[in-house]
Amino acid sequence: MVPGVISSVIFAMPPTFRFTNLGIREVSADLVEAANANGSTTKQKLFKVQLPLATKTIMAGINQSIMLSLSMVVIASLVGAPGLGAEVYRAVSRLEVGMGFEAGISIVILAIILDRITEYFGNRSNQRA
Repeated sequence: MVPGVISSVIFAMPPTFRFTNLGIREVSADLVEAANANGSTTKQKLFKVQLPLATKTIMAGINQSIMLSLSMVVIASLVGAPGLGAEVYRAVSRLEVGMGFEAGISIVILAIILDRITEYFGNRSNQRA
């Protein structure tokens, strides 16, 4: 179980970091300059200006990390991780097409649900900013 979790985390984290970096860099220089002109500290600029304006991009990175984690579920089952990935692996190794389809479609439905949830939070936070 531990190797599966570690490999999933290592595999899925880069999009979150890259999208967060991209989102912060895309914040308008005029807004950052206005925050500087009003005497904001670096921490205040980050938490009150840059992160709220970059939330949609950051949520896209979190969404990609979730999707990559779900894609790693089946690969993690090869090293003994339990869950839906183990069911897919068991079905593929036994040539049970129906069971493999059922477990695979469960992973896809879970991915769609999590995608819609993260999309909702990304759009909701964008409306506030």
